[in-house]
Amino acid sequence: MILLDTDFASVLAKADIVELVIKLFSGKHDLYITPEVYEELKVPEKYGFTFPQIIFQNIEILTVESEEQKQYLKLLNETSVLGKGEIESIVICENRSAIFATLDNKAKEISKEKGIKLLHIYSILKLLLKTGICSKNDILDIIKKIEETDKRSLNLNLIFD
Repeated sequence: MILLDTDFASVLAKADIVELVIKLFSGKHDLYITPEVYEELKVPEKYGFTFPQIIFQNIEILTVESEEQKQYLKLLNETSVLGKGEIESIVICENRSAIFATLDNKAKEISKEKGIKLLHIYSILKLLLKTGICSKNDILDIIKKIEETDKRSLNLNLIFD
């Protein structure tokens, strides 16, 4: 199981690679978002952005267990540096030994402290290339889309090493 935080899911949708990533992990891991990530993704939709619909149509929302809800509220009160989606994702990943896909450095730091496995956008792009799902030119096009739509710079050396 792989849980996507809001930024990670947004990047996949804006770059139009949600279906490619689902194909990449098919039979190995299912992709999910939490209810809080869903709520965070509803905000840009209210302003006319359509990318959240790509996520909602392709990625399931995970049901939060009552014990996880308690842990979420505790962590929410303990930390002010993370969004609700990241906090909820971290709690679920910790409880269910799931992989956490995040771009947030503080979320990565907290996840590492808790022993949660992390997935970065570089890993996704490298795997898409390595498995032959995408060519080098496809990856370069995806990177260009990410940089244009998400105003995020990617280091090519971390993909094409």
